[in-house]
Amino acid sequence: MVVSVVGIVIALFFFPFLFMKFDQKSEAAPQKTAPIASKTSENACELTIQVSGSDIPIDLEEYVIGVVAAEMPVGFHPEALKAQGIAARTYVLKSTNYGQTQIEPTVARQVFYDEDTRKKNWNDSYEDYEAKVREAVESTRGEVIQYNGELITAMFHSMSNGMTESSVNYSGTELPYLQSVSSTDFQYADNYETTTTFTLEEWNSKLNTQSTIEEIKQIRLQKNNTGRVETVSMKDHEWTGRDFRTLLGLRSTDFQVKVQNGQVVVTTEGYGHGVGMSQYGADAMADKGSTAHEIIAHYYQNTSIEKLNCEN
Repeated sequence: MVVSVVGIVIALFFFPFLFMKFDQKSEAAPQKTAPIASKTSENACELTIQVSGSDIPIDLEEYVIGVVAAEMPVGFHPEALKAQGIAARTYVLKSTNYGQTQIEPTVARQVFYDEDTRKKNWNDSYEDYEAKVREAVESTRGEVIQYNGELITAMFHSMSNGMTESSVNYSGTELPYLQSVSSTDFQYADNYETTTTFTLEEWNSKLNTQSTIEEIKQIRLQKNNTGRVETVSMKDHEWTGRDFRTLLGLRSTDFQVKVQNGQVVVTTEGYGHGVGMSQYGADAMADKGSTAHEIIAHYYQNTSIEKLNCEN
């Protein structure tokens, strides 16, 4: 029996993790002319983003500031913050068709903190943190990531397991710029490995099974070439690694399962879906001297960074 999870709590675990056909044009609404990307332009396009739940459109660069503040620890290296800004700007323009549709301010897309939220979160450090994030975003104003002249789906995640995940492994969709690459962030993250313990009752409740301890001992995990679990098999049950992660609330699909003292112990490495830029990996690269553009080039293969320019 294959257990399928459709749409439940996906937003809690995948941080912009949905592949969409963003290049398709909507027939229901008139289309604005997309900005032209130019290597030499100095002036970024004046675009606004409509965040779901807010009636007031937000300037693109102000939106990116709110995303960087929400998605990446402000203590990270400035070059990592810049890389996050470029990825966030690209992602929102791709997913909203240059601001024509709304975007959710959640981990299913991109988390966004407005200025009031940033003040509340940062308290006495607000002015210093705000200045740091603004400087990082301003220094990359208008910069976006392209592949063959088109915006990419700039997915990112918290930390990898030493290798990022390919798009084809994750979703079955082959994107040439989202291939598996090395990422050394696990050496820098204190919480890289986590352990979660379940009682037999909790395990069966979450998975909707009636398994015994002996059956759980026989569990089989099939892993892919990046060390992440593709399928989980246990007696008459089978799950995808992604569904299993969601059901148990695990931090990633790189996990091991064992029985200890009558309980089920699951050890997980990394955090997030693993596709695209690793945030901890970006910080690690920056600490070693890499620039934001070098970080982008590493995680998004064979892409280029262009600057938006309103010419029509």
